[in-house]
Amino acid sequence: MSPRPVAALLVAHWDSDTEEGWLTRQVAGAVACGVDVHVVTPDRGQADVRVDGVFSVHYLGTPLDELAELRRDLLVQGVSATATRPEQLLDDVVTNLLDQDLIAPWDGTTEVLAELRPSLVVIADHRNVGAMTAVDRYDPTTAINLVSLGSSLDSLAFPHFRRLCNRSRSVLTVTRSEHDALIGVLDRPELRHLVGTPLSANPSARTEPDQRLGDSDYVLVLTHADSKNGSREVELAQFLRTAAPERRVAIVYNDAFVVWHRGRAVKGGPIERSSDMARLMAWARATVDLRPGRLFARRCVESLLYGTPIVVPYDSRAREHAEIGRGGLWFDNPAELTWCVEAMFDPGTRASFSAQGQAYADREFGSTDQFIERVLAACALEPEAAGHSDSESASLTG
Repeated sequence: MSPRPVAALLVAHWDSDTEEGWLTRQVAGAVACGVDVHVVTPDRGQADVRVDGVFSVHYLGTPLDELAELRRDLLVQGVSATATRPEQLLDDVVTNLLDQDLIAPWDGTTEVLAELRPSLVVIADHRNVGAMTAVDRYDPTTAINLVSLGSSLDSLAFPHFRRLCNRSRSVLTVTRSEHDALIGVLDRPELRHLVGTPLSANPSARTEPDQRLGDSDYVLVLTHADSKNGSREVELAQFLRTAAPERRVAIVYNDAFVVWHRGRAVKGGPIERSSDMARLMAWARATVDLRPGRLFARRCVESLLYGTPIVVPYDSRAREHAEIGRGGLWFDNPAELTWCVEAMFDPGTRASFSAQGQAYADREFGSTDQFIERVLAACALEPEAAGHSDSESASLTG
């Protein structure tokens, strides 16, 4: 039997702590259904090769400088905010600042690629110019497939990064807004591939509610911050529970879980298990996510998969799930937040958002098999030749 073809996935940080990292792993898992995947990353303090599940991970030992990444992102934000046409401000000085300390850490990639001789290269993140430079140094004719990870639409449309988008034979996106933002970026818009995610609802979450809440009506509030933090989302959570004292408001902090009703609080430890979070979402009247994930708002999608509507900030990526998917409402200020939550206690309103949002989430984000097929098609791998098994499909959502 001839050896399977090899794919090289180039990613700045190999983790699953962020939505970007989680999505990159899912793409790698889908590609692994057709070829052997070798991950190449500058991470760690020394060069090493380790096995991570079905992946071989090549650590270059030259991690990217976090301050250099921050400088790049702040520069993009500043130029985008001050210029109608950002390309007018891109002189050699600005370009050098964008790339400073972010190219050299990828130098070792060329040697790894020469050893692997991949038939397929996938680069994660449209800002990853250093990875593209390393691939071109290895072989400028190598086909690149890009996972755009367009958390910031300003960054996605920024002229400096168009080289990588247009150097790629396909660009994989997760949400419609990210997908649409590439229309003016790619020379060939047909290279855009909307792949969604392989999320799913856990049926066991519906069998029994959280013991602290029972089958009572409540709204679930996600803060993504510690309870003593003075951040805006904590302030909004506190405002909501005082503005609606007759409603049960269950607030999830990083360090605590607190249920408020009529001015009284039942406090508990942090929600650490994903199954507990799923149960809370599945039984809630609505999920209020005060700081949704920037790439595709995972918690909001999961809530919709359980048929639970969402309430989200107007300027968040999650708004498209509420607006386009018609799975909920969005707010701009505390008064609007209170009104949105109160609307979810109307049975007819809630039922409409529930049905529409669940259908949307199932269609766009809720199928592992569909996700695998979309990724394989974007990477020019034949689905019927991939031969992925049920166990391989299930491993994608870990």
